[in-house]
Amino acid sequence: MKVKIKLENTTSNQEIARQIRDANEREHNPVSISFNETLSEIYFEGEYISIPEADWFSDDMLLEGQVKQCEAGLEIQPKDKGKTVNIHFDADLVAELNEIKQHVRNKTQHEIVLELFRKGLDQYNKEKDQNKPSD
Repeated sequence: MKVKIKLENTTSNQEIARQIRDANEREHNPVSISFNETLSEIYFEGEYISIPEADWFSDDMLLEGQVKQCEAGLEIQPKDKGKTVNIHFDADLVAELNEIKQHVRNKTQHEIVLELFRKGLDQYNKEKDQNKPSD
């Protein structure tokens, strides 16, 4: 997933664009720079984009991504960027997960959700019937 920002192509923004380019080069973060057909806008695109001075950024610059504050100014990151997490399960939980995996292997997502909904509804009705006061 890439991030993208734009700047209006003015003399002052050209200097800011050079500094953004240089800052990303120093971080070994390649960003592509392009212009629209009329050359009125400068576009940056990359895995992330570092902006050394927070003052240089305005909300109308953001085309794709999200803004994060960092030590060296701002960083534009992909919106759906996730993190890898390693989880260690005990043997009983692994066995249960494998059993679930075998159960759902040949079913569609719709079939699985429908089955879960039906079982949940059945369990709810069962508990509701057990909690009814006797006459």
